[in-house]
Amino acid sequence: MKKKYSHVVFDLDGTVYDTEFAYTTALYTVLKKYRPDTQETFESLKRFMSCTAKKTQSELGFDGYDTKELSKQWCSAVLENIHTIKPYDGVLGIIKYLKEQGIRLGIVTSRAKTFADTKIDAISPCPNELVPYFDVVISADDVVHPKPSAEPLLKYMEITGAQRKDILFIGDTQSDIDCAKSADIDFGIALWGSHLNYSARCAHFFANPWDIVGAVFYEDNCSYQWLKWAKEIQAIGQIGLAYCTNIFDIERFERLREIASSMVAYMLHQKIDDVYSTLCMDKGYITPKLDTRAAVFDEKGRILLVKENRSKKWSLPGGWCDEDETIYSNIIKEVREEAGMVVYPYRLVAILDKSKWNVFSSVQPFHILAAFCLCRIGEGSFTKNSETLQRRFFSLDEIPVSELRTGTTTIEQIKMCFEAYSNKDFAPVID
Repeated sequence: MKKKYSHVVFDLDGTVYDTEFAYTTALYTVLKKYRPDTQETFESLKRFMSCTAKKTQSELGFDGYDTKELSKQWCSAVLENIHTIKPYDGVLGIIKYLKEQGIRLGIVTSRAKTFADTKIDAISPCPNELVPYFDVVISADDVVHPKPSAEPLLKYMEITGAQRKDILFIGDTQSDIDCAKSADIDFGIALWGSHLNYSARCAHFFANPWDIVGAVFYEDNCSYQWLKWAKEIQAIGQIGLAYCTNIFDIERFERLREIASSMVAYMLHQKIDDVYSTLCMDKGYITPKLDTRAAVFDEKGRILLVKENRSKKWSLPGGWCDEDETIYSNIIKEVREEAGMVVYPYRLVAILDKSKWNVFSSVQPFHILAAFCLCRIGEGSFTKNSETLQRRFFSLDEIPVSELRTGTTTIEQIKMCFEAYSNKDFAPVID
């Protein structure tokens, strides 16, 4: 897959790690020690989750106090709740995947390096479990002006040589948004950790860590500008024919479809009649095609793949959603036909734009969305048929990656299904 961004920079708290309870409880403990009569509460102190230690101390009236001693006491209080600090579900998996795909990773955090002196790994600027994946870590101590200033991201650019267009910054607070905006860098908000109660203006909105994949990577097999123009011209013609009644308008819209077909035929060296029959096969208002795919897991946590007769490659069972079917009913039908098995769909995993995720053996003349659903295994036995040669359950490390039919199923989509299966709180990925 091609990369829209070659660098992904993460905030830590509220983005990679859920630290809210431990951090806020520790802050409340220290505040009560020095100000027993404080009117601050656990809830009111949450506002400091995105602030530097310096700003927090200033706003709470600790300017004249020993900063190192306050930090030491705060860290000691965090230690009492260290067991509550954990990565958000799916985040470490995405970080590992991005690294495997050659993406350079960085951290820009409001944490200070002095935290590391406490020997509490979970609150150091770069916890040990992240060290193998991140090339550059910018903490509050590395800059004169931390977030929301642009300086941390500009420092990252200076160290790595990255250009603005190459970087995606992911965070959860207005401070993160302002930092990215000031640096003129694309920002994606991690909705799983954000408490913003207003509509933020961002390049990307991530409801689930897997959403990051769709933002960072894209396939260019359907992105040729001439093909986009041809498809748009065809769509204008088709929509016009659906509503117009004037004979001259009908002729004009039909001609638009012919022009679009001629463009595709010329560029692909195909017969115009063959292209026209494919490109212009629909009538009425044009909408994307819908593909449905089943993620069927057995009692051992393995996923079902079928080996297709035509391609001789493995795929998640599924196919085009028929006109009179729902996503769930079509999945049931397809698995029964391809794998000889009755299944029970129970949860949506994703609805993906296939032009971003899949690799096709030929140019697709229409826009395709794919719906993936988790399914419980049912009864039935397999018989070789006209569509499939074999069915088999695979663990994740057994997936025959080089033998996947990437037009329908990629390893990224399979990994997403495994994540959804293992995490009951998995939020569906919607392109």
